[in-house]
Amino acid sequence: MPSNCIFEFDRPEPIYYSGETINGRAILTTTSEKSVNEVYILFEGEAKVRWDERKTRSRNGKTEYYTEHFRGKQTYLNTRTNVFGSGNLPAGTHTYTFCIPLPLECPSSVAVQYGKICYEITVVIDRQWRFNNIFKQPLTVLQTYNLNMSPQLLMPLVREDIKHFCCWPCRSGPVLSTLTIPFGGYAPGQKIRFSLEIDNQSSGYDLDGIEVQLKQTYRFQAQTPHHKTREMEHILNQFGQEERVLRLSKKIIEGTLAIPAVPPSSRSNGIISVSYQVILSINTGSCHVDSDFEVPIVIGTIPLIQSAENPAHVSEWIPQTPDTPAGAAADLPPSYDKCKPPTFEEATNFGERFIDIDVDEHNRTDDFIPRYPMYTNFALPSAPPLLTEEPGSSLQQPVPVLSLPHDASAPLIEGSSIDRPSPSYGWNSNS
Repeated sequence: MPSNCIFEFDRPEPIYYSGETINGRAILTTTSEKSVNEVYILFEGEAKVRWDERKTRSRNGKTEYYTEHFRGKQTYLNTRTNVFGSGNLPAGTHTYTFCIPLPLECPSSVAVQYGKICYEITVVIDRQWRFNNIFKQPLTVLQTYNLNMSPQLLMPLVREDIKHFCCWPCRSGPVLSTLTIPFGGYAPGQKIRFSLEIDNQSSGYDLDGIEVQLKQTYRFQAQTPHHKTREMEHILNQFGQEERVLRLSKKIIEGTLAIPAVPPSSRSNGIISVSYQVILSINTGSCHVDSDFEVPIVIGTIPLIQSAENPAHVSEWIPQTPDTPAGAAADLPPSYDKCKPPTFEEATNFGERFIDIDVDEHNRTDDFIPRYPMYTNFALPSAPPLLTEEPGSSLQQPVPVLSLPHDASAPLIEGSSIDRPSPSYGWNSNS
């Protein structure tokens, strides 16, 4: 029977927020004595980007096709700690506990077609004259984004647009549209309420309907063979109304867009970033170009207090912990124990997955799906089912969210993090 390794964390699901500390243990079981150079534990966080483009070029008067391979890589964390030196690793069970602080600037885990941001804990048995034994455990890291730290998000978003049919001298009256969204920031599980006022001053044209969409945009940056960016868009939710807005009439349309389980908006410029927009489309008929415009919004990990449907229940979804200093509760991310994991459809990331060809196929974790907690009923989040507690396991019990520095959600400063103080990592081993 081959060796195996089980990873246990201080919460039922390995979901952590930037600024938190990952506590857990790796339980390595070997069935026979192994001659090793060393046994070590890695914690890695990195982003990878990859896509191919088919192109043509002319050579000696002939057109030939070739493929250009775009690649990018960015490392956020890379720590290695030896837990067993050179010698014979005896058969049996070996337990290694770990305590890993996450920097505040860690970007959120994602896994989409052209790139991924991943975090993994790995136990490596470096064997003499044999292939190494490698055991990996991916986990989800979310960048803390407390919307309450950005007062500008309390301001309503108002976008006005004027469209004219035809041109002079046949020009008709304009169509005036005003889209209003009460806040500039929301959290997964909330509903974006919007109001659309349409004033059709055209004397000869009716409008055939409207559509409002919530769009997610991923932006990828390749570094080789040269710098290039590309984008990938997903429509997360949409609201449509086919009722016509007749000429020389006004109409007010109200609706909502539910926000599914998605990663928060990116707060720093990396090779992978994600942003969100609300898009309005007005169907002007088959003879005219539709009127489209978009309004950017922010998705965070902690909702605006003022956006609560029942402000009296705010204390129920802003977690309080015994060690939290007074006034610091708003800096904490939501506890996973009070959030709902995504559905399979939401978590499969809308299609093809990124395949990491730089890693041996036996050690890939490409099937790992990041989990994005979301609020249910907003003011009253529900909890996911707990894992079955195993006898003798103290790490299966949920623990309070660790307190974060008071500026946990302050905007990040662009540039290198080399000058930041290095965090200390704790490892203990008991054979």
